[in-house]
Amino acid sequence: MQLLKALGVVLALTLSGCASFTQDEVAPVTLPSMSGYTSKPNVYVDFNFYQGDPAGSATELPQVRDALKPELKRTLSNSELFGRIGFDAFEKQPGDTRLRLKVYNHAPSGGQVALGALSGLTLGVIPAMATDQYTMTLETLDDHDQPVSKASNHDAIHTWMGIWFLPAMGHTVQAAFNDTFDRQVNALLKDWAARNQARYAGTDIRANNP
Repeated sequence: MQLLKALGVVLALTLSGCASFTQDEVAPVTLPSMSGYTSKPNVYVDFNFYQGDPAGSATELPQVRDALKPELKRTLSNSELFGRIGFDAFEKQPGDTRLRLKVYNHAPSGGQVALGALSGLTLGVIPAMATDQYTMTLETLDDHDQPVSKASNHDAIHTWMGIWFLPAMGHTVQAAFNDTFDRQVNALLKDWAARNQARYAGTDIRANNP
């Protein structure tokens, strides 16, 4: 069934134009500057990507998770909130700040399947819209990997398929996803930093060099 769905998506994208637009439910944020600290927490991130309802049944997708790790590492590095960043269990060391990041890709209920089929039958003359929703959660874990705090946010991407959207193909699915993914991660990081100032216990360089 999943193979048939994937083939259907490929066919639809082949026969028609495609343009994706973010919903921008999560606004861009400015992260706090930690450049004045000589010591930043090293972090181990337990990262997973799922397809399905966050509150129900969801399937883990390791291939998607692994493909997203470079983007996540880039976002975490650019935040300048952490020292060493690890994703694999063998990289975890005593004293590391432990975070668990989960991303859920889920679709809204409604008549989108029928609308998508109609667009396919008309070879894209009648445009169809598909919506991917993304719920992201970030947990802080204790030394026994038990959550001590949790935050979440939600965003969505609308993808239009149809020949009328050929001029808008610069709005690619990849560009829309990267934009949404980065904004969601940064929003969670800003909230985390505000609640975890005590983890930055190093000397404040600015205090010694006014």
